[in-house]
Amino acid sequence: MLKFLPKISLDSAMYQVVLFMAFFVPLSTAAASLAVVLGAIFIIGWSLKNKTFPQFDLNILAVLAIYLVLQIFIAASSWNPATSFREVFGEFHRFFPLIFAMTFIKRREQLCGVLVASLLAFLINDLAGIWQYFIADEPRAFGFSHTPTFYGSFMLIQFPILIFMTQLEILSPLWRGIAIFTAILTLICLVLSMTRGAWLAFIIVMMIFVALEKNYRRIAKKICAGLAIIFLIAAFASPNLQERLSTLVDTKFQSNTERILMWKSAAEIFADYPLCGVGQKMFVKAYNEQYISPEAKERPTKDEPGHTQPHNNLLNAASEGGLVGLAAFIGLYAYFFWKFFAQFKREKNFAFGAGLTAFLILAGLQLEGLTDTNMIQVPIMREFWLSAGTFIAAENILNRKL
Repeated sequence: MLKFLPKISLDSAMYQVVLFMAFFVPLSTAAASLAVVLGAIFIIGWSLKNKTFPQFDLNILAVLAIYLVLQIFIAASSWNPATSFREVFGEFHRFFPLIFAMTFIKRREQLCGVLVASLLAFLINDLAGIWQYFIADEPRAFGFSHTPTFYGSFMLIQFPILIFMTQLEILSPLWRGIAIFTAILTLICLVLSMTRGAWLAFIIVMMIFVALEKNYRRIAKKICAGLAIIFLIAAFASPNLQERLSTLVDTKFQSNTERILMWKSAAEIFADYPLCGVGQKMFVKAYNEQYISPEAKERPTKDEPGHTQPHNNLLNAASEGGLVGLAAFIGLYAYFFWKFFAQFKREKNFAFGAGLTAFLILAGLQLEGLTDTNMIQVPIMREFWLSAGTFIAAENILNRKL
């Protein structure tokens, strides 16, 4: 491996890794994992050969290091340290796409290449969801995701990226046109995922966008009108959608009542283990064996372990990590909210800048995370961190004249 490195620069090799990752993260967990491994090998090999490290963003590395140290502290006091430490290691390499993208996307043509690779993957993912719903007669679209809920999360990531691409002048008109078309498909797939939390998150994200960018209220109105039309057409033609819409305010709907019971149980776990919780990946054991409500109907069976998380990011962090885990979770994402917002303020001259795009993606995921535990899912996290790194890198690239 070390003999191979002189034939190709680290920057070039890592750009190929990021390009590969941009295409495969939405489509294949295995292929994305291969990209992570290859990227780590390239960086380690180059560092050993040159006896130095690439120029990483030390501030971001420090934030990630603090977060991971706190996770190690939690794992050490876990009900099952071996399981929790494996989860910490898994979370560690989920940050690699962030580091890869923000460090090795350096030129405009590279930024365009990564965005186009993502665009093609989004288009394939959307077409798969539409085929599943209309041709394969699936009750909910899920594309290349494991579940429709994950698919809804991907739509929340995809849509801001696609809108960013439609406004990006360094992209050719052809790719910007394809981005517009794919954005329309993404709205359709958001509806077809039947993910209620993603629907509500999208609406609130649009309100945040209007609050931050008053000059673009006309665009926001067109998007909301388009989504409303899609909803009306789909609701008229689809009894499944009509049923999902009716459950939003149905207090007796089982999924709603089960979530509330899980939230109460997660709060009880937090109250009993307030400092470090029960440990990463231990909610499933604590909830199903000790804290499950007598009123809960969804219980573990011989073939199913029962609910593995409480369908809420904050309660998951609190029950599994206590005050330490909750502080780590809030601190990590508060830092990136601040970073993206500061970038947005610096990019006010852009119609739809990279900072605003990243901010809206994170807002959408966290809002959906109030009803689904999406921030611990590997494919979603890889796509988010890859996007975050890409848009952090985009600021300096787009500010340069050449």
